[in-house]
Amino acid sequence: MKHRSRIGTSKLGCILMVFSAGLYGVATTAQDSTYTGDETQIIALENAWNQAELHHDPAALKLILTDDFLITEPDGELLTKQQHMESAADTSYHYDVLVSNGYRNRIHGTVAIVTGTYHEKGSSKGKPFDRRGRFTDTWLKFGPSWQCAASHDSIPVKE
Repeated sequence: MKHRSRIGTSKLGCILMVFSAGLYGVATTAQDSTYTGDETQIIALENAWNQAELHHDPAALKLILTDDFLITEPDGELLTKQQHMESAADTSYHYDVLVSNGYRNRIHGTVAIVTGTYHEKGSSKGKPFDRRGRFTDTWLKFGPSWQCAASHDSIPVKE
């Protein structure tokens, strides 16, 4: 199960963490000068999402996800925002690696569709895992900011 969720801090601390992770995302995508400001912001938020999961920080996810957010996991399980935040807080789930790449970002006005790949490696309740898959995230623009409304994760088809 891809959790793409996870420092239990104050709201200001969460905002700073998201901003810092966002700057990391901007730095890693700045080499591609074809990104617009919105595309750069969305990729930074994708990276902040991974950092939130890596650090078990559901409060940061609260800022990134819409209130009616839904995620479809590779096994078909559907999680609400609250359920996803609860899974992010679960410290029995540990990541050694959590990265997304291969982003394809398409913006249509106030809606953006991001596809890419992910690699997550770690342990869940003491059992090791090493998974790679694909994801599709749907982002909505509210004023100058973006939030993710839906996510779908899959395990790639073996060729």
